Amino acid sequence: MAKKEKQKLTKEERALRRREDAQRVKKEAREHPVLFTVYVVLRVLVLLVLILQLMNGEYYDVFLCSLTLVLFMIPSFVERRLHIDVPNTLEVIILLFIFSAEILGEIQEYYLIFPFWDTMLHTINGFLMAAIGIAMVDILNRSRRFRVRLSPVFVAVVAFCFSMTIGVLWEFFEYGMDYFFQMDMQKDTWVNVVNTVSLNPQGKNSPVHIPIENVVVNGESWPGYLDIGLHDTMKDLFVNFIGAVVFSVIGMIYIMGRGTGRFAPRFIPRLKENELPAPEKGNKKEERPSLLEPIALEGPESQGGPELQDLYTRDGKFTGETIERDSGGKGEFFTLGVHAYIYDGNGRFLLQKRSENKKFRPGQWEITMGHALAGETAIECLNREIKEELGVQLPMEDYIKVYRWIETGGHSFADVFFVRADLDESALTLQKEEVTGLQWVTKDEVLEFVGKMDYRTESYRAVVSEYIRNCIE
Repeated sequence: MAKKEKQKLTKEERALRRREDAQRVKKEAREHPVLFTVYVVLRVLVLLVLILQLMNGEYYDVFLCSLTLVLFMIPSFVERRLHIDVPNTLEVIILLFIFSAEILGEIQEYYLIFPFWDTMLHTINGFLMAAIGIAMVDILNRSRRFRVRLSPVFVAVVAFCFSMTIGVLWEFFEYGMDYFFQMDMQKDTWVNVVNTVSLNPQGKNSPVHIPIENVVVNGESWPGYLDIGLHDTMKDLFVNFIGAVVFSVIGMIYIMGRGTGRFAPRFIPRLKENELPAPEKGNKKEERPSLLEPIALEGPESQGGPELQDLYTRDGKFTGETIERDSGGKGEFFTLGVHAYIYDGNGRFLLQKRSENKKFRPGQWEITMGHALAGETAIECLNREIKEELGVQLPMEDYIKVYRWIETGGHSFADVFFVRADLDESALTLQKEEVTGLQWVTKDEVLEFVGKMDYRTESYRAVVSEYIRNCIE
């Protein structure tokens, strides 16, 4: 297939793109002033150092400055090209990390001036790589066809192993630079005692301890034996280990808490699902999955398998049993569902028009609602439904549960939530199989809408209406 030629932009289009870029920069500066300030200040400092080193004829340092400027672009590249949201805290730390390693560490010789400098950076690296490891578990295992469920301990182990692997690969890189390019990235250590079996006078596999009192190399006396990197490598890996363990535990606690913490999300990148290209429709030939496409461990037949729901007793206790959705046969038990009333700062409520192929109220205006799958809590279910149907992820701590409606006829619970969200309609991506339209209605209009819900109980309408009147401004 012939490669499409890249169309050249006209003068007007280039001017328009420059204006859009300028507007985007201004918007970033307004929305994220700390990140913008750090980015600008560090870039200016690097440029000043680059000019100074160029004037001094230090061309290797000029290369390091140029490399630093390129590395500064990585977070922006990840966000724009890979559609991954890098939290501001993580991005600031990454920028400071790069500056500390290349400019302060190498050019300003902080590695020599401050013995702890290299240790500090390797510890931070272990911490950050564990955070990225947790993000990769989430990002690389997303699928539109099925959900991957992993235990918190497993995710923590994967994050730890990923962080340690990055640490080991970096030590490989340092050794390669020392071996092939005669550099000194693996710093040396003076050793005053040698423990070795090679110098055992009896030739046995038993180490002898030889104190080093005097070493003469090419007629020059040294204070001891100069280790050429082993101690530095092991120290780097050990502090990387500490950083990896710390964030792996933090991540595990965060996942066990159903994602309600505020510290861990500052370091974990997220996939921008609303920016992903839509899946191709139509008849598609069966193909082998790519390396990055998630597949179910049980085999292809499980990908289109039935959805399962947990069964609960009437008082809300989990029975440990599951049932296929819409299969009936719940007996005396109940399944779980959710209702969400989404409103904005102006007191307007969001209604969505249900698809014509829905069994319940097809083509009618409704609130956001859905059924909890096996293993899901009500908040997890609501978070998934909003993300799937509207293409936006809201903070789970913003969900306020006000009521549990028991639908005895269908043997199901419906936990009713209210959530304030000032949504940008242009950023929403509707799931056409579920939602075909959106509209904002006033407080009085939603009260009238709730009052006409004759398909729900009087107590449901009363509780919801009372909350709207008294709690929503």
